[in-house]
Amino acid sequence: MDALNARDNPFATRRVERCLVFDPTLVGTRWSDLLERWDQLGRRACVVGPHGAGKSTFLDAFVDRLDVPVVRFFFNRDKRCLSDDDLHKMEDGRGRIWMADGDTHLGFSERRRFHRASREAAGFLSARHRTRGLPVLLRLKPDLALARVLLHRAHPEGAPSLEPLVVEAFRRRRGNLRHLWLDCYDHLAGRR
Repeated sequence: MDALNARDNPFATRRVERCLVFDPTLVGTRWSDLLERWDQLGRRACVVGPHGAGKSTFLDAFVDRLDVPVVRFFFNRDKRCLSDDDLHKMEDGRGRIWMADGDTHLGFSERRRFHRASREAAGFLSARHRTRGLPVLLRLKPDLALARVLLHRAHPEGAPSLEPLVVEAFRRRRGNLRHLWLDCYDHLAGRR
């Protein structure tokens, strides 16, 4: 097989983001059920799962189903403090829904400040690895069957030949779908 350039690679990040939008039916639920549960939880919850399980993808799709404007916050190992931009969004975000990706990376005092301020938001949804006191809206745990379905959605014509790679990468990457797609990209780019 000839190596593909980035423009033609079906596992290029932008292509994967476009074709692998979150589909609740693949994890045994529906959008209507998730929205109903969201309301039952007082619009304050978390989506939990391991690295690469689809938490951020879920947040991206959930935004489109909400009836109130959303303010997004992103934190990770390299961003463990509230920035000036975050503080500005916190101030202006009163009455909006706050979506935090990785807020558990914040240091203790910063996290406490952030969570206290979030009480004035119209809702709070956090993507994290553990609940840390918030009720769970959705728990994500990718399995090999899900990886195969997503492979066929991302690259239908090439899926049969990539299945062995996906099986091996799923095991090696411990279920991290994000890294699995990067392995598929590298394989088709001729890097493996």
